[in-house]
Amino acid sequence: MANNNTKEQKESFFQSLLSSLFNRTSPEAEKKKKLKMIAKGISKSKFHSFYRPTSGELTNSFGKLMLDLYKVVSPAQLMFTNAPNPAIFSRQLINYVMSENQIALLEEFDENNILEKSKKVPFNQLKKEIETKLQTFLNEFDGERVTKAENLSKAFAYFKDFCTFDYYVLLRKYDSSFQEYAFDSNPRLEKVNAEYVIEDLKDFLSVAYLITDESIVWNDLFEMLKETQHKEIVSAGNWKKIVARIRSIQVSRTLDMIIQHASEDPSYQTEINSHVASVIEPFMDKIEADTHALLNRIQAQQKESKASSICVQIFGTADPQSMKNYVPSFNSVLEKKDLNLLEYAEPLNYLKTFLIEFVKKTIREYYEVVVIRGQWDSTLSAPMSNAYQELLKMSDDITQFDDSFAEEGPMGSKIKTLLPKTAHDAGAENIINRVVSDANDLARGYIIQGTQALITIGKTIKQLIEDYSLPKPIIVANWKELEKYVDTPMKEFSVDIYKKIYLFAQLMQTYIQ
Repeated sequence: MANNNTKEQKESFFQSLLSSLFNRTSPEAEKKKKLKMIAKGISKSKFHSFYRPTSGELTNSFGKLMLDLYKVVSPAQLMFTNAPNPAIFSRQLINYVMSENQIALLEEFDENNILEKSKKVPFNQLKKEIETKLQTFLNEFDGERVTKAENLSKAFAYFKDFCTFDYYVLLRKYDSSFQEYAFDSNPRLEKVNAEYVIEDLKDFLSVAYLITDESIVWNDLFEMLKETQHKEIVSAGNWKKIVARIRSIQVSRTLDMIIQHASEDPSYQTEINSHVASVIEPFMDKIEADTHALLNRIQAQQKESKASSICVQIFGTADPQSMKNYVPSFNSVLEKKDLNLLEYAEPLNYLKTFLIEFVKKTIREYYEVVVIRGQWDSTLSAPMSNAYQELLKMSDDITQFDDSFAEEGPMGSKIKTLLPKTAHDAGAENIINRVVSDANDLARGYIIQGTQALITIGKTIKQLIEDYSLPKPIIVANWKELEKYVDTPMKEFSVDIYKKIYLFAQLMQTYIQ
């Protein structure tokens, strides 16, 4: 009896093992089962006439759908494909949502208008006027206006993508003799192997399913198109029928199932990219950036023009050179690394040149004659004397400062050593920025102090000119005696120095506000 039980247990074990081995479904069998279910789903769909699962063919019924869509959207497709500049549509959309005041203000930001005004209006006045109008223009893009624009932009993008789908290429796979936009004679739409058009189907669904978005108010888009294009591109009524048809197809999932079945990929899901880039924010940013860039360019050009004119009057050339290292060309390596730049190279160069060519020569001569030999109260001459000595020392200081930016100088060598490290070391970048920033502060300090010292000398010389012209001088008692120490008449000599200092102060004012 025990042997019989053992035998039955062994038979039961092997039967279970065999059953589990032969009943386990293979992945291929599971796939076939799913494809069979998909085919059954297609056959039960209201759009079952699109596809024959047994032969894997798309029928003339689906071809007719594509042809009907092509006929309706072809005017829009032609409009989009023939547009010389696709960006024109975004601009038309923006103009459509702008207020009348904004459209009028937009003319004020035209480059030619601003350039023309810059010839007649002082720059600071022009800048203030343009900035005020720009802020008014931007402020009128309130929440309601922006929302309207973004909604229209989304509707327009979906409409354009649907209309520009290549229906012609798909229909050519039905009938190779079919001609583009040739709707007078219908193509032979019999059947086509679905595998041949699977990628076309996927592309179609990726744009078709977008237009079923229920948040879109299509009437708003068609009103805009009618106003901007001055004609009805696609009938609003026909478009509503298209949207309803596509929505019905989407709900049935017939085309999705056709792709799954024809590609033998039951897991396929249609990918829909519903992201639409903002139109208003980039437009606002561009208007603001372009306007500021133009104003900065005008300011730079006017500054350069004024500086060149004054330099010619002072130095006899528009481009005097005294500095060797703290110069504009030093910025080329800094700019490539997006680092701080030398900000005062030009004005510091002018100051150094003025100190060498004018202070150490012409003003020195005047100082040695009028201040040293002149008979006048030392309390009155002290400001000029102190300013003159300060300028002499500053000339040496600026030379030392300039030398520090040489390759072997403390600042120059530090920057040269750290530059290669900036690509992977934020600390190196910070050190260079700090070195350059400190140098700029020092350069600015020289310019301000030097200009102030020259203005002090200029004010004193103006008093001396007036004193010289008096029948009985009050400040300097021995003008007549001093005349013999100068080659040029004293008044002419004094006036020339005063004019040069005045011009130089104007030159520095263009750089230091």
